[in-house]
Amino acid sequence: MEALDVLESRIETFGTLPEVFDFVRDQAIELGFVRMSYHMSPKFDAPISARTVVYTHGFPPEAERLYGNLELRKLDPIPQRTFELGRITYWADAMRDCADRPGVAQFAEAFAAFGLEHGFGIPLFGPRSRDAYASFDFGRPATEEDDAAIVQIRSLSQFAHQRICVLIETSRERPQLSERELEVLQWMARGKSTTDIGTILGISPETVRTYSQRIYLKLKASDRIGAVVKAIKLGLVEA
Repeated sequence: MEALDVLESRIETFGTLPEVFDFVRDQAIELGFVRMSYHMSPKFDAPISARTVVYTHGFPPEAERLYGNLELRKLDPIPQRTFELGRITYWADAMRDCADRPGVAQFAEAFAAFGLEHGFGIPLFGPRSRDAYASFDFGRPATEEDDAAIVQIRSLSQFAHQRICVLIETSRERPQLSERELEVLQWMARGKSTTDIGTILGISPETVRTYSQRIYLKLKASDRIGAVVKAIKLGLVEA
């Protein structure tokens, strides 16, 4: 596997959530993990809430269907125990620590048939309390020889989670511009005048001004310079 600083730099270039998920999955497989999951919850929600979105790879389909049962998911003690400890926590240890909690025995019994006993959970911390939970499993008991891989996937998961947080926040801040508005904005960023843009796009200068006003409104800018600067910051146009 590449050095962590190189991997972090690569993650920073990804512009969509699937790109981040697929990258972490591929790196995890290279490190020897056979299954993994990522649980993203709304701010301040528990990682087992009904609103949690769960990305998985390598789990038996029937186990995934069971975990999709929200009543059963609520009984999962592992994510919460992982956050309580604030560190990597093995599934078996979390189950043992929480054995006396209501419903834990039922949850353990439901998943025992799938051999899901050797993995571990990782608490992931993000900006503005946007935390998440990830889990990984070699499909066998971990040994001292696996320590380096565990450290790698812990760091990689944190890098990836931070990138996901950025993408989520950016998508909420980024206004939705039409294809024509983006074309006008791009030529504005290249320093073209209203008349030039009209000639390039085959529309009248007045129509360009109309699009410009829409762009200013959507970007909450008062003029061309302000619109271009904000567009660059949001990644709508290239500097």
